[in-house]
Amino acid sequence: ESRILLSVFILIQSKQCHTYPQLRDDQSYNLTIESSYGIIYAENVWGALNGIETFSQLLFITDDNYLATNASIYIQDWPRFPYRGILLDTARHFLPVPIIKQHLDAMASNKFNVLHWHITDDQSWPFVSETFPQLTEKGAFSSAHVYTPENVQDILEHARLRGIRTIPEFDTPGHVAALGRAFPEFLTDCYNGSMPCQ
Repeated sequence: ESRILLSVFILIQSKQCHTYPQLRDDQSYNLTIESSYGIIYAENVWGALNGIETFSQLLFITDDNYLATNASIYIQDWPRFPYRGILLDTARHFLPVPIIKQHLDAMASNKFNVLHWHITDDQSWPFVSETFPQLTEKGAFSSAHVYTPENVQDILEHARLRGIRTIPEFDTPGHVAALGRAFPEFLTDCYNGSMPCQ
């Protein structure tokens, strides 16, 4: 027999408020669903987000458009590993901002908490630097395949609101062929036999 839910209460124990998730944050939560309400108890907001994600996955919509669940539920859950992430390589294969956000949404649904964003490599330099604009002018696949500072802030905020830390990687000092197209003086001559090459 399904139970129609009228409300959910979220109780956060800690008075501390981390603006961004940290590696060692307590991400545990307790979730209880009784008769017509749910309770999520967590130490901090990042655990509460995990509880909300689980809560949303337990619900279905009735024929009358109510949210319901099939039984009383009690879940006590915590992550086994503090770092649960994926590496997204947009240097070798450019991904538009909406696609990156879809990845972040999927990560949140599965309680991943770290996006290792591999932004630059030999193949391209898609990050638009306000100080060195020639990096993308000469290093990106095209002018359409770039991430502006506003794009990056948008992605970081989308991740943060889902409890995901973003680690942007600018691959240096190796893997800088794209950077070298703008600043060839930064590259070291490589000798293969007697012929120098870059």
